[in-house]
Amino acid sequence: MADDIIPFPCLNAWVRAASLCRLNVNPLLMDAGLQADQHGAHHISRAGLINAMMQSVYQTAPEHHFPLLVGQSFAFDTVPAIETYLATSPTLRDALAALHWVSQLHTDIRLYTEEGPQGFAIIVEVVAQPDDPPKAAGYFVVMNLACLAKFSRMLMGDQPLVTRIDLEHDPGPVRALCEAQFGSPIVVGQPRNAVWIRPSLLDVRLPGSVPGLHKQLHQVIEQTLPVAPGKRLAAQIEYHFRRDPGLMGQGIQQMAELMKLHPRTLQRRLKEEGEVFGDIQTRCRYELAVLRLKGGQVDIDSLSEELGFTDRNSFTRAFKIWTGLAPRAFRKLSLAPASQAVAA
Repeated sequence: MADDIIPFPCLNAWVRAASLCRLNVNPLLMDAGLQADQHGAHHISRAGLINAMMQSVYQTAPEHHFPLLVGQSFAFDTVPAIETYLATSPTLRDALAALHWVSQLHTDIRLYTEEGPQGFAIIVEVVAQPDDPPKAAGYFVVMNLACLAKFSRMLMGDQPLVTRIDLEHDPGPVRALCEAQFGSPIVVGQPRNAVWIRPSLLDVRLPGSVPGLHKQLHQVIEQTLPVAPGKRLAAQIEYHFRRDPGLMGQGIQQMAELMKLHPRTLQRRLKEEGEVFGDIQTRCRYELAVLRLKGGQVDIDSLSEELGFTDRNSFTRAFKIWTGLAPRAFRKLSLAPASQAVAA
């Protein structure tokens, strides 16, 4: 339902953004049902949050486009370890592994990457409800893009990273402002929202790299980060896979029992979200395999077993389909000096 109470982990970003444009956002948030639970986590009415965003946009001048300011002001206040994880990333590709955490923290938002013949892109999906105002999804997309731009500058400095941004909607009068903020041209009327990144920069070693701490933080965050109540079923399945990789080899029956659903109900609800259980399983296997192989001398047989493959050969065939390389070759390339990785 559109009026469900949802987590609101970006309260501080809203307050900072309102301060920058001299907007009194307090009554809007109170009208939206903002409340804190016994642990200090904030929740808000989904419909109220959308209304607050729309009203904030209307009450600020175009040069202070409110969704942009929220994205620029965002910090991982509720899970500060994520920001440290980003800051210590060995490469940009490693940092992008944190995108699924954002999807877990924010209801109705999904961020993920795609790599193919057209290049490398970060996809931004906002799940809209039929009664949402037409411009609402666009505002939340801009907010997420501004957040991505902020953290990419933290990692890459002024080095040009994004080649273009595809948007489903037209930002209208603030389009030039968005292009200046993102540092790249915007193409509107596209089938989905995508940030296209220069592939040559994905595996360049970052100056703040602290591989040991980075790896430790990944494990800590995976074990403690909750799934947002009301979050898409696919995100909940991804969470369980990452928390317990052994589930990836046990099939949909085991996952359905864990989530207290009938397998057919689980399949139907995934279909309504445009997802397939096998695709989620493959996505998580790929991400975890890349993470483990980049982490050092992991045993290939042990990794195959951890990911739920029947044997090493099955894992190797799958990994070659995903990356074009055998696991051992991928690990060797990942651990090579930055100059060799870029040349390769």
